[in-house]
Amino acid sequence: MLRIWEMARSEWHYPQLPRPVISSDGSGVFPFDNYRISIREEDLSDEIYLESLFEHLILHYILCPRSLEVAGELALSALRGIKRNDTGFARTIVNIFSDIVVDSFRLERSESDEQKVIHLWRRTAEHAESELDMAILSFLERYWSVDVCGASETPETRLLLQIFASGVRERSLWKRQCQQMAMVLSPLSPGYLGRDEIRSLEILRGNARSAPLSGLASELEPEEYMRCLDVLGIRGDLKRWYRDQGYRIEIAASRSSRRDSYPTGTTRWRFDDPPSELDVNYSLSMSTRLVPGVTTYRRECESCNMTPGRSDVPDLLVVLDSSRSMDGHKRGSRTFYATLAAFKAAQFAYEQGAEIAAINFSERFLVQPWCRDLDAVEDVLVEYLCGRTNIPGSRILELVKERRGCLILCITDTGIQNLYTQWEYIKEAASIGRFVLFCIDEKGRDRYVLEALSSLGRVYYINRPEDLISLVVETAEEAYGDAHV
Repeated sequence: MLRIWEMARSEWHYPQLPRPVISSDGSGVFPFDNYRISIREEDLSDEIYLESLFEHLILHYILCPRSLEVAGELALSALRGIKRNDTGFARTIVNIFSDIVVDSFRLERSESDEQKVIHLWRRTAEHAESELDMAILSFLERYWSVDVCGASETPETRLLLQIFASGVRERSLWKRQCQQMAMVLSPLSPGYLGRDEIRSLEILRGNARSAPLSGLASELEPEEYMRCLDVLGIRGDLKRWYRDQGYRIEIAASRSSRRDSYPTGTTRWRFDDPPSELDVNYSLSMSTRLVPGVTTYRRECESCNMTPGRSDVPDLLVVLDSSRSMDGHKRGSRTFYATLAAFKAAQFAYEQGAEIAAINFSERFLVQPWCRDLDAVEDVLVEYLCGRTNIPGSRILELVKERRGCLILCITDTGIQNLYTQWEYIKEAASIGRFVLFCIDEKGRDRYVLEALSSLGRVYYINRPEDLISLVVETAEEAYGDAHV
């Protein structure tokens, strides 16, 4: 088996994939055991089939879908094509579509590849068990002009031939072709084909849960994004939605270098050299008498830039408004921009070694005390409490007293209903920490509230919520960008 595997790898420029293993439980061809391709023992006797299967799988990991991001785009296309929330059927469509792409590519490469592809699909056709399976086999026979199983032509066959008339080499057409194929096949019940998990390089290597899908997350609402992840076999939630979008936001940590000197060789010490540079011990080791310029020596030194470092990193307290006026978790809302900015600031402070605390407030509030647990902080930030705006000034003060000099990022609108009852607490917190306030919705602001808030520290008044992210990034760069050494 390993000989055939290495032969298949050599045909495709030796991709870095783990070696396959023999399935211990006799399960299907594509299950993964410890992130490896698992092969049934009964398939080892057919070397042509095994080589074709290996090449088929290799093409999934280097051509289609290749990456988790492309697999997610195809999953979204399939969901939109079937027009129902059936993630299992969408997974089937993505698998069948990627099978068609990789084997059509192999079929065109050489005559020997054509023979292996046909042999693979003839073995696959033995397990056909549904109308969808027969529609695909019928289409492939006419699309490739080969004999697979003698399947009769169906109405779906003619539509699929039109969809794939332009071929499969143009990647920009994949999403449209996958969606149209899903529309054609959606009335049919799934069978043997495409029933396994989606193959992508991240899934094969076992890091799909941590791989960012920033392209999908930045285009989709949370519900649709989570359905796409469900098609991929990955658990999705609001935290991952915000995290994935945060990968596209960059915060530059510009650290200033310092210079240091170190001794190199020796040279003679003369009268015009500073007395402090005279190396008495070394000079006496060379002669029992110190004769200036003859038996006196000093150390030469060279200087260089040293690795930047820090002597202190300010801890971060994020105070986030999740009241009804913030509009909730949907793209373009105040909650969306505020939560995304808070996530990015917390992640950056965490990477710099700071401890983080978080308060999410409305009529009630949630608190995460000082910690180095980014997950726990994000759990608090992602909540939407949807009540009136009552800021917990006393709790803010308690946290700030525990970390004097910390950075306080407060993101809210100006409709704070209990500001004056909490004013003394907030004022004292601002005096012992670095208070930065981001006020969303300048148009509807309360002039008296703003006059009071402006005395606390730095205050940004924001007309457009989308400007919030760049201002939070700027504040984080200023607070954490330069090292104090």
